[in-house]
Amino acid sequence: MHEWVNLTGHYGKGAQNPSDKDLEEFLTELFNSKDDEHPDAWIECGTEDGPLYSLSIFSSGYALFTKYSDSDMTEELINKKIENIDKDKAFQLWKDLINENYEKI
Repeated sequence: MHEWVNLTGHYGKGAQNPSDKDLEEFLTELFNSKDDEHPDAWIECGTEDGPLYSLSIFSSGYALFTKYSDSDMTEELINKKIENIDKDKAFQLWKDLINENYEKI
C-alpha cells in the first residue's frame, strides 16, 4: 500500500491523497488549458523504502508511466508511453495507479 499519493497540477497546485473530485478538477483544468509551457499534470506515489511510481498526463493526449527503484529515483525500472489519452482515460489511469492496479496501466 502507498504511504503517500501526491497530485500536482499543470500550474503547480498540489493535493495530497487526492479525492476523485480533485482528480476531475485537475484533469478538467489540464485538458481545457491551451498553455504549452505547462503541458502536464501528474501523480507520484510510493513508500519511503519501496518504489516510486509516477504517471504524467499531457494535454496533447498521451501519458508517461514510470516506476523508479526508490523515492530518490535512483534507478528507472519501467518507462511506458501511453497514446490516445483523453480526460476519461486519464482519470482511469490515475485511479489504477492509486489503487495499485499497475497491470492495467
